Amino acid sequence: MSKEEFEQRWTKKSLREILSAVEECVGKLEESMEDVKELDNTLGESIGDSREQFRDFVTMCLTSNRDSMQELLDS
Repeated sequence: MSKEEFEQRWTKKSLREILSAVEECVGKLEESMEDVKELDNTLGESIGDSREQFRDFVTMCLTSNRDSMQELLDS
């Protein structure tokens, strides 16, 4: 085997190894992206729930204040 043939084989092997490593990284990245999408959906739902709870709390406080003011005006 000539030096040229050896270098070509080594380069091909090296490129295959690099390609394999890149494919592995891409696979891990795709898995991570799926996890991020799931987390985003979960956070979106949680934010929606918190927004609804906050709105209910503010409504309750304002209603209580209105009722207190009305009692003061009626007395």
